[in-house]
Amino acid sequence: MIRELCYGNVNPYERRRTPNPEFIALTDKIDDIVTYYKNLLSPEEYKKFEEMQSLQAQADLIKEEELFEYAFCAGALLMIDVFGNKEL
Repeated sequence: MIRELCYGNVNPYERRRTPNPEFIALTDKIDDIVTYYKNLLSPEEYKKFEEMQSLQAQADLIKEEELFEYAFCAGALLMIDVFGNKEL
């Protein structure tokens, strides 16, 4: 794993994921709402709605990256603490 990480071959987005029923239900509901607004709004208004969705996705990605960085560092610090503990 360390060697793969070193060479940039570890990508959490490429891992196999078991479909989470709760996630699937949420995305289905989001799709229904998007379809509702697509039918309700004028083309200009819907374009603005799509822009808002894109900006939200960008903000979510930034939060995800920050969380990944924090969790990775916390995990590394935990390993240093565990392996550095002479009492174990």
